[in-house]
Amino acid sequence: MLRRLVFLSVFVGGLSVGAVHGQAWTQPPGHLYAKLSVGAVTASEQYAFDGETTLFIDGVDDETFRDRSLYLYGELGLTEWATLVAQLPYKRTTIEDAAFRYQTEAVGSVTLGLRTALLPLVDAGEGPNALALNVALAVPTGYTRNFAPSAGTGQVDVEASLAYGRSFFPLPLYAQASAGFRYRTTAYGLSAAIDCQEGRDLNCTRDQQPDYGNEWLYAAEVGWTPLGGAVLLQGLVRGVWSVREPDVGFTAINPLPTQQRYLKLGGGVAVYPFRWFGVEALHTLGLTAQGFATPNGRNTITSNDWFIGLEIQRTLF
Repeated sequence: MLRRLVFLSVFVGGLSVGAVHGQAWTQPPGHLYAKLSVGAVTASEQYAFDGETTLFIDGVDDETFRDRSLYLYGELGLTEWATLVAQLPYKRTTIEDAAFRYQTEAVGSVTLGLRTALLPLVDAGEGPNALALNVALAVPTGYTRNFAPSAGTGQVDVEASLAYGRSFFPLPLYAQASAGFRYRTTAYGLSAAIDCQEGRDLNCTRDQQPDYGNEWLYAAEVGWTPLGGAVLLQGLVRGVWSVREPDVGFTAINPLPTQQRYLKLGGGVAVYPFRWFGVEALHTLGLTAQGFATPNGRNTITSNDWFIGLEIQRTLF
């Protein structure tokens, strides 16, 4: 029951990979959790490098940034203490200024990770406490990094986080929190760049291979599952803190800041309708919705983020 309760609480990030963070419980061996989500991230303003709010594009006060991406996320239990984690995004991003519309559709960077339980196996699986180490690689899939807006930064990222969770069973409550670090490498070989044709390729920028700053990552989550687990209600916190202090602005045409800091606060709900109808084979089929606001940031968009998803769990072996 504990595992089932906690595995329902998977967050899929919009502009950064978030699903790896804040997860303290491993999956049972042979158990698959899968989720398909569509995100709607919209912004008309940005937080400048000094934290002041400005228009996303000078002189244009409409919703100039729109991201309508798809995310396929999965977890597969390998052993009692190890879970394979993966996420594949299909990025669909649009930027509009006063004169032109720039749009990109491409497969973004895939995330491959491993979650390892650090508490004794019996406690990590069924006890009230869980502690796990998450490590992951974000790997480009060959997209063109100097298209504007880009499907990703174009280089490989390495992430590690420590997550602690606690169940308050027999109450239908849990909480978990994590802290981690993202190392931004300079390995650009798995993405592509093209030579821009001046005056013709409006959505092409000069390939500079910028030095993206390393980042601290943090997350927290509380969940309540009333009605026998047929509903999940969540409170969510996500954040990124660049090690290097943001000191220059980022271009609105290609909104991938080299240093950024932001805090996102939100909530979520998941409903498992077939539990009310006694359809055992579909008990783990759920409809999910999550929303986030960005109350604070530096060198990042001031966005509202919404995610609608369909999730399911199955025992494969």
